[in-house]
Amino acid sequence: MDNDPASSSKMKQGFRMKWYLKRYLNKTTLFATMLFLCCTYFFLQVSSKSPQGLAITTVVAPSTEEATWDPVNDNMIITSNVFNNMALRNQMLRRKVEKLKKNFQMPRSVPVSSRAGIKPNYRVHIFYYAWYGNIEYDGSFKHWNHSFVPNWKNEDHRVYPTGSHGAPNDIGSNYYPALGCYSSKDPKTINTHMKQMRDAGIGVLVLSWSPPNYPDSPDALIDLLFDSAAKYDLKIALHIEPYPARHPANLRSYLRDFLNRFGQHPALYKTRKPFGEKDLPVFYVYDSYLIPDYVWRDLLGKKGKLSVRDTDLDAIFIGLLVDLSHRTHIKKSHFDGFYTYFAANSFSYGSTWKNWKTLSRYAKQNNLVFSPSVGPGYIDTNIRPWNAQNSRHRRHGQYYDVGWRTALSAGTPYISITSFNEWHEGTQIEPAQSKSNGGFPYLDYAPEGQMFYINLTQFWVEQYEKVLKLGIYKE
Repeated sequence: MDNDPASSSKMKQGFRMKWYLKRYLNKTTLFATMLFLCCTYFFLQVSSKSPQGLAITTVVAPSTEEATWDPVNDNMIITSNVFNNMALRNQMLRRKVEKLKKNFQMPRSVPVSSRAGIKPNYRVHIFYYAWYGNIEYDGSFKHWNHSFVPNWKNEDHRVYPTGSHGAPNDIGSNYYPALGCYSSKDPKTINTHMKQMRDAGIGVLVLSWSPPNYPDSPDALIDLLFDSAAKYDLKIALHIEPYPARHPANLRSYLRDFLNRFGQHPALYKTRKPFGEKDLPVFYVYDSYLIPDYVWRDLLGKKGKLSVRDTDLDAIFIGLLVDLSHRTHIKKSHFDGFYTYFAANSFSYGSTWKNWKTLSRYAKQNNLVFSPSVGPGYIDTNIRPWNAQNSRHRRHGQYYDVGWRTALSAGTPYISITSFNEWHEGTQIEPAQSKSNGGFPYLDYAPEGQMFYINLTQFWVEQYEKVLKLGIYKE
């Protein structure tokens, strides 16, 4: 190794000269590139205003009018005398925009209209919420004035709205109900809802339920709901929410009270387990995975300390499957089946449509009930403004169509719908109206109309009925 100081100094100077030269060349190249781009942009701008600039191969039209696009011309032939590149490009962009707009507004290929007299299908269940209130019936607005939910994504540091909405004009939903900010206690509202569900061919409404004296409990109007459902030949099952301190021990006590009141009511939904011999009530259990399987087993296992099996409290308990691992939780807990709830395709493993056939096979292999949950769309940005990536646009019913087709092809004997009226998350099929609040326009069902999703649901219930008659779904 050469240790001569003079030699070392010359080498350093050489490296330094190369570094300065390289830096100079990079700056020169960057400057030249920017100058070229600026000149090109200026030239194109000037030439776009002059019909003489940048002549291209042309197609001569019979007239000397300005260039126009022929809407029937699918080959995109320009009818003009002379066009420059920029004008051609602008015309092509306008053509694409118009084509996209036309496709977006294109009516459905299958016309959907209401048909009176359809019988309720008790294999079709829909999630129903009776937690809305207004000043007339409740003294204040409830749920319509929903608060903005704090962002639970730690990596997102953007600033979002806080506080609560100000009903009746500003509500916690991206849609606005056709009935306005109604109260769930209003008998007219209940009657309208029952009729709409019956018109859609739905057989079972799955009522969001917490025990008496808990937040959002429907206890104050549950008698009216059952009596109104019976009037329209509908049935009711419970959707057990994760009320504070929910535990199989206190749940058993609350269910005993519920069954003592409604166990013999004609509107209480009862059906049989796969290969079962006795009709039993049905309870959907939301967020069931929050409680360990060994705790549930005390209630749902035949040998559990609190077991309801083969007692007057026995029922069909359907747990929520979100992740793939919840299959094991469902089985170990001794649930009788599972559902997927979420209307956003691919939001979770369970809500991903392509997984439903696999889940259906698993259910059949393990003698379980599987109820895939279809929905017309999902959008909750008026209560969770940071959650836009989970929005699923309705696309004039096409999203709903694909969900239904997938559910039918999965081979399940039950289908659940999310939802009739969960307005906060934009999954409702309940009619919505066109309305705006200041600069905020609410979404609606235009151009198909307010009743579109009631009618579309009726269409798919009828398709489901046809498939059931073929005997494809055998328990």
